[in-house]
Amino acid sequence: MKAALVYATFAPFHVARLERTARIGRNNGDTVMGVEIASVQSDYSWQRSELRDLAVTLFPGTEYWTLPRRSIRKSINVLLDEIAPDVVVLPGWAFSESIGGLAWCLKRRRAAVVLSDSQPIDHPPNMAKSCLRRMLVREFDAAFVGGSPHVRYLVELGMPRESCFVGCDVVDNDRFGRDTRESGTQPDRDRPAVLFSALRLLPRKNVEGALEEFARATGSWQWIIAGDGPSKEQITRSVLDLGLSERVRMVGKVSYDDLPAWYRKADVYLQPSKSEPWGLAVNEAMAAGLPVIVSTQCGCHEDLVEDGRNGFAFDASTPGALEAALNKAWESRHKWAAMGAESKRIIAAWDLDRFGNGFWAACRAAQSRSKSRTRLITPLVARMLSTAV
Repeated sequence: MKAALVYATFAPFHVARLERTARIGRNNGDTVMGVEIASVQSDYSWQRSELRDLAVTLFPGTEYWTLPRRSIRKSINVLLDEIAPDVVVLPGWAFSESIGGLAWCLKRRRAAVVLSDSQPIDHPPNMAKSCLRRMLVREFDAAFVGGSPHVRYLVELGMPRESCFVGCDVVDNDRFGRDTRESGTQPDRDRPAVLFSALRLLPRKNVEGALEEFARATGSWQWIIAGDGPSKEQITRSVLDLGLSERVRMVGKVSYDDLPAWYRKADVYLQPSKSEPWGLAVNEAMAAGLPVIVSTQCGCHEDLVEDGRNGFAFDASTPGALEAALNKAWESRHKWAAMGAESKRIIAAWDLDRFGNGFWAACRAAQSRSKSRTRLITPLVARMLSTAV
């Protein structure tokens, strides 16, 4: 089998997934080619990874968000004609590359897999758009998703449950677990416990709201926030207004290579988002052996957070919920070593092999299902629907 895996831009963790998927495929006589739309995506600013012969970039040196939709659709069609995959794995159903790839699959009668970590809470109720999403999703032959809530959403949109495969949101656990100190130990008497967050500074990440509850929480905490984004100035003002200058440290953007060292400095990881399809930083923190505090709005919480065992979940929309979770964590500090070990045990099942095996399982299921299906829409209709979802 020959498969194509499409992403807007390849981050270091995308490359790690692709490498492992290619290795697993070779053992079974299968091949995969990565397709990167553009080498620059300014809202993430990932450091560049060497793609070698694993992938092809359609628009080298170009900012993804400046590309016309038509240019992306046209270029991906030309490339797919050149590499002629049996199965195409596409990111979601509304991006230009997703629609262009799906239209190519419909036209060439090839199998299509949707790669998705969308949840119902990520999409405000809209009957018209929901109907359009269902029409598009049902044209995919299988789904490769993040976890349990994402399976439920795809099933709700019309994907058969048996055609859904879990494990698309993983990182290289060894990168973050290698040479870590004994995370999760009770802090020394002469220093506060270190709470750490690595995230983009956006309103939906809920850092400002979390600061207010952090200010009220009991215990001796220092919060280190790594990341950059449009909310940086507002967050900086909130730190000053709340009198947290001595307790909150903003370290700015941290390179992917340097992230493991920051996890090693932490005692507990916090992901306070009000909206988060998954939350890969939680994977990283757990691989580093940290207890985690994660909002229930994060798509990963259901599969990765066992409340009271490796961390605590809280509802970011409920006032006081994070404060209560921080207080529980502080009261449980004598258990942090055990909770960190539990994090490592849980995340061990969410590794690169899970991505590679899930990828190929989804591809095989899609290829099998596509042979016996009657398509409901045409490539032209797919492109028309894409402007509305």
